[in-house]
Amino acid sequence: EILNGSVTRLEQYAACAYGHFLKYGLELLERKRYELASSDIGTLFHESIDLCFRQAKERGYDWHTMSDETRDALVEECVSVVAGNYGNTVLKSSARNEYLIRRVGQITRRTVWALQQQIQKGDFVPAGFEVSFSAADNLKAMKIALSSQEALHLRGRIDRMDVCEDGEKVYVKIIDYKSGSTSFDLLALYYGLQLQLVVYMDAVTELAEKRYPGKEIVPAGILYYNIADPLVDKKGEPDSEQIDAEILKKLRMNGLVNSELEAVQHLDHTIQKESDVIPVVLRDGEIQTSKSSVADRKRFARLSQFVHRKLKEAGREILDGEIGVEPYKNGQRTACDYCPYHAVCGFDRKTAGYEFHKWKNRKTEEIWEEICREQE
Repeated sequence: EILNGSVTRLEQYAACAYGHFLKYGLELLERKRYELASSDIGTLFHESIDLCFRQAKERGYDWHTMSDETRDALVEECVSVVAGNYGNTVLKSSARNEYLIRRVGQITRRTVWALQQQIQKGDFVPAGFEVSFSAADNLKAMKIALSSQEALHLRGRIDRMDVCEDGEKVYVKIIDYKSGSTSFDLLALYYGLQLQLVVYMDAVTELAEKRYPGKEIVPAGILYYNIADPLVDKKGEPDSEQIDAEILKKLRMNGLVNSELEAVQHLDHTIQKESDVIPVVLRDGEIQTSKSSVADRKRFARLSQFVHRKLKEAGREILDGEIGVEPYKNGQRTACDYCPYHAVCGFDRKTAGYEFHKWKNRKTEEIWEEICREQE
């Protein structure tokens, strides 16, 4: 009667119902190998960054005033601790793995530098790290009724929550660190593949309402930060400040930002034309919606309602036993690209009955119109 799972599980279901059944129904597992896989590298990044922010808070460091030397020393210490506690001896099992750990240290140092720069350009303060949510916390966002007897109980975790108090308003933004090249895609969200950030913002809003009673909680942004160490091309004599500015622009977060100018200014009070912190472009002091990824509060609310309905539909279908082999396809991307279960399902379009679930491409404004219309 109670379907327990993560938001990631529901996204897997949206990608391919049969892949979801194999993973969560039959619980098939790939054979474990004694190796350092790409998922392990991602975990090392997440744990190192999380430890840096936790240690900074415990030691009373202020990200707006912390020196470069203090920050880099903190990063080195945290990466060393995480690597020392990870995976038994696999990190020292080969010269390649030892090199990868050094590379993790370099990229983490660059990442924490960029995250500090982004904090300094705004008025937000990191307030929570690796914040977990579950139905046990009695949050409406994580408990969804499917019928009078059945329910979907969710759990999840967001990498960072920042807040900014402004009079009677408390602005909230959430950040999810990604070791790949994930970017916010409203079409993917429409088809059920990017639900996490919206669900987590709902949960964070509920937590903030309890923490700041009597104040208005305003969603400021749901953002991805892609962990990377980019290079920039420069001709002539290199200017270190200009190079840092170019790198920071390449490390700009992507996602969806509140379109109110007050929220944008709190996120980046240095913005003049194009922000190197958030996906916003200004022209004559006004947001250029065609070049920015923004939504007003009404659209944020509609998006929340839409995602709630998508979760409810998916939960209902899972309990009804839907396990059709119908992976999604969007352009050249498909649910089969990195799926480990191909040998089980045998999906092949040359075989009768096998076909992709193709997404209908839409312009951003068309998607918003459909999302808002479905909630009326």
